[in-house]
Amino acid sequence: MGLTSRTLASLASLALLLSASPACSGSGQTSSASAGATESGPATTTGAATGSTDTATESATATSTEGSTGTDTDTTGGDPGQCPGDAPPPATPEPWARGQAPLQGCEVRGVRDYRAIIHLHSPHSHDACDGDPQPGGELDESCLADLRAALCVNRIDVAFLTDHPVHAMEATIEEMVLSRGDDELVRDEEDRVIGNWIRCEGGHRTLIIPGVESGSMMPLGLHAHPPEGTYGESSPDSFAAAKAAGGVAWVAHTEGRDIDELATLGLDGIELYQLHANLDPEIREEDLGLDPNGFLTDVLPFFFPDSDDPPEPDLATTSFVVPNEPSIVALETLGQDQRLTISAGTDAHQNVSAQKTPDGERVDSYRRMIRWFNNRLRIGGELTVASAKAALRQGRNHIVFESFGNPLGFDLFARAGDVITELGAEVELVPGLTIEATLPHLDGRSPQGGEAPELRAVLYRADGEGRSVVGEWSEGTFAYQVDAPGVYRVEVLIRPRHLVPYLGTSAALAEVERVWVYSGAIFVRG
Repeated sequence: MGLTSRTLASLASLALLLSASPACSGSGQTSSASAGATESGPATTTGAATGSTDTATESATATSTEGSTGTDTDTTGGDPGQCPGDAPPPATPEPWARGQAPLQGCEVRGVRDYRAIIHLHSPHSHDACDGDPQPGGELDESCLADLRAALCVNRIDVAFLTDHPVHAMEATIEEMVLSRGDDELVRDEEDRVIGNWIRCEGGHRTLIIPGVESGSMMPLGLHAHPPEGTYGESSPDSFAAAKAAGGVAWVAHTEGRDIDELATLGLDGIELYQLHANLDPEIREEDLGLDPNGFLTDVLPFFFPDSDDPPEPDLATTSFVVPNEPSIVALETLGQDQRLTISAGTDAHQNVSAQKTPDGERVDSYRRMIRWFNNRLRIGGELTVASAKAALRQGRNHIVFESFGNPLGFDLFARAGDVITELGAEVELVPGLTIEATLPHLDGRSPQGGEAPELRAVLYRADGEGRSVVGEWSEGTFAYQVDAPGVYRVEVLIRPRHLVPYLGTSAALAEVERVWVYSGAIFVRG
């Protein structure tokens, strides 16, 4: 496509739009963390995350749904005990799906994954909803309805809200769970509201768990607000205070944080992928070392098409998803003597541009951004506030870029004899220790054409000398005989050739390899 004056104007407009949304640091509080990163292309567990180390545990009340799962009752077809996604895809491509298929019935070693959004802003954030989240002092109900609908249509099982302190500190935790209509509140043993089940059409439910994001911290799953001033301080004491309030100790925008400082904070987890780092020109240049506007030519047709065969706007991720290398380095560096969980930050505010795209939605709709990627919490047993937070603390999470399709069957664990060490845990280097990883396959219910995607997986080890590739494969399960300590993790890469029918004039992007899955790490000590 030639760069006409109209195209150049659109590129400039898009650059301004994408950079106008702050990188979620507009919290009204000052962070003591400094930036610095470079560019580059508890004990071992043997079971699933079923326990909780919360300062208060959930108990059943008249309004609580703890002890029940947020599963779909939709009819999905297929034989009992068989994953519906293992069925062959339709003979001809179906229309693009604005939402996603259920995950239940597709267990791995008897344990299922739950879709999770971690880092999400509601009208309780001062910069959400086009910068006016509380007109007249009341929540913008239209914006809130968009958020709730987005969680439902994408079949998100659990959403960790992370609202900025400016408005969040003015609200109670009960107000922050966004209960409406026939939702069901979740209470802890002190009768405090700590969550909310949203009821969706078709039987799906989404568990809302409140949290806060400032420039200093992002505690997830708060039972109460910590003492005043906590959110604005990045220190061991402030993170301890957030934990005492029920929070899981997390930081966002890892790409802009100082690793030496992060090492002192007693963290449970970090963002490995942050959407703004791929789209904000300033972050791309300063933190990732990339051309600040290098993605704009490829992304433009998805939102401002100049042809009669435009690509599906939801597939804009084929034009811009690249690793947040400084955040990966942070995991590999901190992981030499700490055990950390990873997450991907959607960071949606619905505040960038109300301009409509070819599918009739605004560029940054909650639905679209939540459709792009999610986290997968692997939980043995029921989904509850406690089990979701325990999965985060135990490292039972991997990241999926689901706009490329739903991966089924991904697995990563360590084995020593009959002892299995799950993803996210520490394990001692002993003779015969192996790491086993299974390449996922594409869900037959995901939008796809006649050509299959090209897949490959890479097993990395990071130690004090840096990162190295210790295995690469393109089908089935790979077993690696561990011969050295380090931080082991897997990336699954995809050339999304199956998406050609939906890419229109941007079909060439189907040949560009992108990350499909980021695993969490297994920490081998020796």
